[in-house]
Amino acid sequence: MEHSKQTQFGSSDKKDAGASSVVNGHCDGMVKRPAGGPSQPPAAESGSQRPVMESWREDRTRSVEDNEMSLPSLAAAYTTILRGLGEDPQRQGLLKTPWRAATAMQFFTKGYQEKIIADVLNDAIFDEDHDEMVIVKDIDMFSMCEHHLVPIFGRVSINSCSPSGG
Repeated sequence: MEHSKQTQFGSSDKKDAGASSVVNGHCDGMVKRPAGGPSQPPAAESGSQRPVMESWREDRTRSVEDNEMSLPSLAAAYTTILRGLGEDPQRQGLLKTPWRAATAMQFFTKGYQEKIIADVLNDAIFDEDHDEMVIVKDIDMFSMCEHHLVPIFGRVSINSCSPSGG
């Protein structure tokens, strides 16, 4: 890694406690904090990411084969996270953790790939001629916080009123 990039993310000297670590040519993601300010992740290099709206519009289906092919890179990312937290990924209790975490993340995010109308609703959309409120209670809900990448679990209730205001 070039010296200029190392100094951009902080010194590699142990005496500088505020510096970030560089492992396998990658910074741990935290920029040295200016006095009184919070640490921020480094800005993405220009051209390294597609615009969010562009990627969102693409076909988002993910096959079993896609999951199998991406599992090693996801597991490697979790290994990096463990190292960044000061853990030893080779410790007995953590040996399979990166693979388990990667598999869990694929499971937690599998709903993002579903075609809602076809896969979930199964043609359950139909015309109804009554004018009363419909209430469905205690629906188990699972999602993922996109800001923290942690699962969200809960129960929701939904009511629907007819267009005529019933």
